[in-house]
Amino acid sequence: FDCFGDDSDSSTHSEEEDSSAAELVLTTTSSNQQHSTTIKNNIKAARKLVKQFNDDPISIQPMIRPDDFEVFDANSAGKSLRATRSYKCGEEIMREVAAMRIPNSQAAASRKEAKAKHRNVIQRSFDALHPETKEAMMHLSSCDERDDERTPQGVYDTNAFQLGNDPRGGLFLTIARMNHSCRPSAYHFWRYDLEQTLVFAARDIAIGEEICTTYGPSECLNTAGRREYLQDRFSFHCLCAMCQEENVRGGDDRMCEINSLQEDIILLAASGDSDAALEAVERCLFLLEEQGLGSGAFVKPILHYGYEMSMAT
Repeated sequence: FDCFGDDSDSSTHSEEEDSSAAELVLTTTSSNQQHSTTIKNNIKAARKLVKQFNDDPISIQPMIRPDDFEVFDANSAGKSLRATRSYKCGEEIMREVAAMRIPNSQAAASRKEAKAKHRNVIQRSFDALHPETKEAMMHLSSCDERDDERTPQGVYDTNAFQLGNDPRGGLFLTIARMNHSCRPSAYHFWRYDLEQTLVFAARDIAIGEEICTTYGPSECLNTAGRREYLQDRFSFHCLCAMCQEENVRGGDDRMCEINSLQEDIILLAASGDSDAALEAVERCLFLLEEQGLGSGAFVKPILHYGYEMSMAT
């Protein structure tokens, strides 16, 4: 039992050890108390900052960069953005923080309850905004409400979008000014590490040209399918250049073939036929380029499948 200090020879140094141990306990206790006090002070400071932010929120305003882009009246399409300088394909146009972030879904026992929770969380978030941010937000459109009857929920639901895999969506005061085109001149994506959405030119953009993004759909549908989606979701009949072309230049046929190829790629990849999947990927990319959709959201999943299949061969 020597290991437990029960031998008689150990009595000579046990007092010294006990004294050292006592000093260690006192020092450790004092250190812990100081550490605990520091934590409490940090918590108090954090709570003070949160209260200060809630009492005096930061003013987030639309971006004003006259040397790069400007807001203009696009007639029936409302306000929009247009370039005041030229952009090359892939060039960054802007990056912006969200004015409001809201959960994409609400846990609820019924659809009615979920809608009520969604409405309430939007209203609470809106009430907490700086007055200038509130004013800027309420100048945005609401697709299902009259201009003099806009609500925070109507404006948010019209202009916000999902941010990748983030559980919360976001509304961006400047990006929301970009109108829709089925053949967009710009695309955007969320950088979670920067807490910003970045906007890039999807093709070369000339001075004075409108900067448009796409509101959907994510599928490559023909003109009738796209218009039906946009009418149902955003309450407008799309008259973009691509929709006005319809199938005059074979656009609808290309979109249908692209959609079919996307389904084939998934099936071929699942079956392990990498060569056939890669052929479908190449054909799909060629058609997207012909349709003027050679970059951005439509190309990303195709390139991803192409990369996976290349690594598998």
